[in-house]
Amino acid sequence: MTQNIPEILTNFDLTRAEGIQSILTLINLIPEPVFIYDRTDDAILSANNTLFLISAMEETDFIGENIQSLLADKTDTDPITGHGKSGLLRHKKLSPIPVNIRIFSLSHEKGLFLFLLKTENVKQPIKPSTSNQIDLLERLTPLFKQYNSQEISNRLTMSLEKAADILEMEIVCLYQISGNNLKLVQYVPSDPEIGFLPPDTLTKQDLEELEKITFWKSDRPAFTEFQRGIVKANLDYLISVPLGTEDSKVGIFLVAGLNKQYSKTSHALTELIGSYIGGLLDSQISIQNLQNLGKKVRQVVKIQNEIVTNLEEGVMILTPDLRIAEINPAAESILGYANIEALRQPASTILIGSDSLGAAFTSAKQGIPSLTSGDLTLHHRNGNSFPAQVMMSPVISRDKLFAIIILIRDMSHEQQSQAAKKQLEQRAILGEVMAIFAHEVRNPINAIMLAIQVMEGNLSPDDENLKWIDNIRDDCNKLMYLMESVLSFAKPLEYKMSGIDLDYLLRQILDRWHPRLLRLNISSYYESEIKTPIVYGDYRALEQVFTNLISNSINAMSGEGGSLGVKISNPEQEDDQKFIQVTITDSGHGIPDEIKAHMFEPFVTGRSHGTGLGLAITQRIINAHKGKIEVESFTGGTIFKIFINKTKGHSQ
Repeated sequence: MTQNIPEILTNFDLTRAEGIQSILTLINLIPEPVFIYDRTDDAILSANNTLFLISAMEETDFIGENIQSLLADKTDTDPITGHGKSGLLRHKKLSPIPVNIRIFSLSHEKGLFLFLLKTENVKQPIKPSTSNQIDLLERLTPLFKQYNSQEISNRLTMSLEKAADILEMEIVCLYQISGNNLKLVQYVPSDPEIGFLPPDTLTKQDLEELEKITFWKSDRPAFTEFQRGIVKANLDYLISVPLGTEDSKVGIFLVAGLNKQYSKTSHALTELIGSYIGGLLDSQISIQNLQNLGKKVRQVVKIQNEIVTNLEEGVMILTPDLRIAEINPAAESILGYANIEALRQPASTILIGSDSLGAAFTSAKQGIPSLTSGDLTLHHRNGNSFPAQVMMSPVISRDKLFAIIILIRDMSHEQQSQAAKKQLEQRAILGEVMAIFAHEVRNPINAIMLAIQVMEGNLSPDDENLKWIDNIRDDCNKLMYLMESVLSFAKPLEYKMSGIDLDYLLRQILDRWHPRLLRLNISSYYESEIKTPIVYGDYRALEQVFTNLISNSINAMSGEGGSLGVKISNPEQEDDQKFIQVTITDSGHGIPDEIKAHMFEPFVTGRSHGTGLGLAITQRIINAHKGKIEVESFTGGTIFKIFINKTKGHSQ
């Protein structure tokens, strides 16, 4: 034999293992000797119990052997020419038994046939069935084929119709478990006028029928709605078969009929067909679950793709051998390479930077995440370099490196923003110094002017020293004019006042801070109780106010993270109704008492690297807008309340 029996059964053109077992169960219901024969390999695969009893032979005597091991004379195995011919069935201890051979095809393509042996004057160990079992076998075999997912739903309906025909039942019903109920999937009546309509949903009491195969007769009490319907339809009995495994039930198969249709094999056939239908139902449920899961996965992937596509940070996905699998639009812009150009290229040829980048690649291949910043520079395709921050995160699946995700952030804009902010602070410092200098210098100049006036009064009109006094007076006047110019320069520029949407302004600021909030593990909360919070002010100046306050809050929480809250509302106090209130809260360490009293004065700061001008500038801008700022600080948090005038005619 070229194949052993298990391999042949695996390739049997029926459904999986339960289908093969179903055929073997069915042939044991046949009272005559039966065996399954593989004509291609000339090997006997299996036989029913009747054949073993009549021949007194064991499996080792003929299973897996050629057909002559069972039939003594040379036999024609062709299903056309050999059908209906006589033969001799071997007996282990007695003479061969004359038999009439009938041959039925189970799988023509694979050469599998069923041989039925009609014997004469042989005592049958099983009582003959009232049904023609061979006819049933021929009609049932087409059910036990494998179908793809597109055919399962239609095959389920066809199988129920075929089951009603084979079992000769008046009613065939299939219910599927749905939550804590059983819902009707299919109902097949043999006669449309039977007068029975199964319930769409079975009750909790009906669920108890799932525990085991049951046989119920109409002369017994009817406890369930289904049983009462059977009585009304003048049917005699009901067989219910639970579908699925002991640990995982999927539904219930119900058949009902008349006494004249009931036979000893009805139970076994119903269970057999129910097993097959249960397999189809389970396959259908599995496919539906997979389709639902696939839909959810596609939705998640779509959302993730949208997020990656719209990220301001560049994203690169690498294969384990450090080749580029995908880059997002931000990475294309940052590095100057289109996605189609970068695909399958080594990452080192696209992401070019300092030596620390190579160490990060090595760590990522070993499954170690890394964050590279500081002095890291990357190179654009055009050759220009720029400061960057690169985070590499390996993706591990089942202890194996699956991919490497790289986040790239261009720090040029941030450095420019920091430089611009520093420049503004330096200009503010210069303005304060110049104002103080001008004020202090004017006093000695005034003293000099007074002194020369006294000296001039003590000299005669023709004294030669008067010309020197005139020169000193002119120089003092020049110095006074210069000091006035210095004081004028130190004053704030004229504000360009207009209507400003605070909601838009604050959202813009928070969006810019969002990446840093994530890195510092700071959660943010934003709310506007006013639909259109329009205030009267200078956009850039108010932007600086809220940037300073949010920056201070973030610095207070940068060590261990925390929460930042920004809220727009109407003031609670009646006297403040001309304002719109902005409340900024943080869960930082609070403001020390020794600083709190002087926190709005220049050069007062609680930070080691602070200039002490941020809050001073903030208060100056708020005062210039004729608003006010209040602060409450305690251990574990700080609350700033900023009040800005509404525009005329503004309503919430």
